[in-house]
Amino acid sequence: MKAYTLGILLGIVVGLILTVVFLKAINKDGKMKTKYDERQKEARGRAYMYGFYGIVFTNALFLILATSYDLAFLGLSLYFIPIIVGIIVQVTYSVFHDAYVGLNNNMTRFIVGMTFITAFNLFIGIMAYIHGELFVNGKLQGPFINLLCGGIFLVLSVELAIKKLIDAKAE
Repeated sequence: MKAYTLGILLGIVVGLILTVVFLKAINKDGKMKTKYDERQKEARGRAYMYGFYGIVFTNALFLILATSYDLAFLGLSLYFIPIIVGIIVQVTYSVFHDAYVGLNNNMTRFIVGMTFITAFNLFIGIMAYIHGELFVNGKLQGPFINLLCGGIFLVLSVELAIKKLIDAKAE
């Protein structure tokens, strides 16, 4: 197994372990699973459906573009970008239909965790850019995924802030 492949595999395993720790930390009851009421579950189901459509649409778009243009992303980026689009669609729908924050979430811990995850991913991507490792031969490399992940969490933070302002004005 190549060192690069081993590094990717190790990164995925560490990411999954940190996800479990994060999920347990943000829930008031210390459980990994977030609890939702029936209305939230219904809205989350629709959000997942729209997220799936986002993935399909992005893959179709890439297929069309790849036949006509030399795309700047290869490998992991080509596979992760549609997933990221699907996640953003799912999260956006969930946030604006009051289905993102669970009944047992501790929002203070959630915000602290989100801030750390955002900063960590953006730091990795920015450092790769500074050191000239973001592009090789005009193609985006692995650290671009960190920029995408940091971007997801920035988008989520902005959406949660906007939703909070909308809810405050409604009351």
